[in-house]
Amino acid sequence: MTGEPLKRDLLKKMIIAKIDIAAYLCMRKAKGYMSVVETEHLRDNLFDLSNEYREKSLRLKSHLALQEIETLNQGMSAVCSAAVCLMTGRHDCPQYIAVDAEKLESCLSQLSASLKDIMGHQLAVET
Repeated sequence: MTGEPLKRDLLKKMIIAKIDIAAYLCMRKAKGYMSVVETEHLRDNLFDLSNEYREKSLRLKSHLALQEIETLNQGMSAVCSAAVCLMTGRHDCPQYIAVDAEKLESCLSQLSASLKDIMGHQLAVET
């Protein structure tokens, strides 16, 4: 796979991660806690995305502009931060987790900003 298909695939997965984080955050705010299973599932998916990006980053760097790489790095940093945030919050009950919603919301806004920048750059290149 060359640079553009890799980038599109990664963007798709980042958008899905954004949607998943937003849905998780919405439920977390509504309930005040989340189950361990739900949290671990999202966390594992975010770490998998991070690993995939690391594996493909060298090929991406050779095909993308420096600004695009920096923006992708910022977005993936937000993904990693969200995954780490999901590792916290275990208290007295072993079945439920009370993840810090503010930290997770900050990660979501960073990811959203990065995706917006990437998509804006992509639209500028296409026109």
